[in-house]
Amino acid sequence: MNLLHLADLHLGKRVNGFDLLPDQRYILEQVLDLCTAHNVQAVALAGDIYDTALPPAAAVLLLDWFLTQLAARSVHVCMISGNHDSPERLQFGSDLLQKNQIHISGTFSGKMETVSLSDAYGTLTISMLPYVKLAQLSVQFPEQSFATLDDGIRAVLEQIP
Repeated sequence: MNLLHLADLHLGKRVNGFDLLPDQRYILEQVLDLCTAHNVQAVALAGDIYDTALPPAAAVLLLDWFLTQLAARSVHVCMISGNHDSPERLQFGSDLLQKNQIHISGTFSGKMETVSLSDAYGTLTISMLPYVKLAQLSVQFPEQSFATLDDGIRAVLEQIP
């Protein structure tokens, strides 16, 4: 299976007042061309999709366009939130989007969401762990006491079969 991994898109980023959205769209167009040229079946978007928790509308529209283009190509998308993203905002519409092979794990629910994809070579299971803080892990695992974030993440990873 051809899987393309992207991270830290930071859509909506501005540098010294200069809007990077036109450049970001150009790059996403190049990504779409790569998907077509290399028969990519899945794209992993690993956090920091937006540059801020409250992205500008133009950045939201750019992500909408990009995801729509991937869906039109029947490319699966597995997207998690990063520390720059608002987990709840990123997760918006995820149940509807899942019907178009776009899987979003924005908020941490206590366990990792998984997506299984199959092709002629077998099945690939992607475990999606969004950005999580120690306080969130303490709420999700009240019976456990974690000294560090690593301890909490280890408890989450131990859930993987």
